[in-house]
Amino acid sequence: MTAEDVLSKSVAAADQAVRDAAKLRYPAREPSADDVRRVMQFAKSNDASPELQALQRRIAAGYLSWRQVLLGEAAGDRGVRAAFEKDRDRLAALCRGEEPRTAPPKPKRRDDDEPMSFTEDAW
Repeated sequence: MTAEDVLSKSVAAADQAVRDAAKLRYPAREPSADDVRRVMQFAKSNDASPELQALQRRIAAGYLSWRQVLLGEAAGDRGVRAAFEKDRDRLAALCRGEEPRTAPPKPKRRDDDEPMSFTEDAW
């Protein structure tokens, strides 16, 4: 095999990789209102990464929209990339229709079972 053949195969492989990446970058369908609702709900939760929470605040301030983010139109934005690096799998699951899982609140621990305040009836 000549150097020219190796170079041609390398260029063809690189072109194919670029085409494959472009397919993955943009979703096959536009996000539905329910998709956006699920993502927003998760982004506002304590389960979301700080990067995703920061992105939610930017979107709430009007700098971007969830539609732009979920369609990949804002993929060049540093904050969007940071949020997707942290929460990519979770965001993909939400866009597939999975509801956000939130942990139930932990009960407050009390040192004893004594009432915190006393009334006349307690005596």
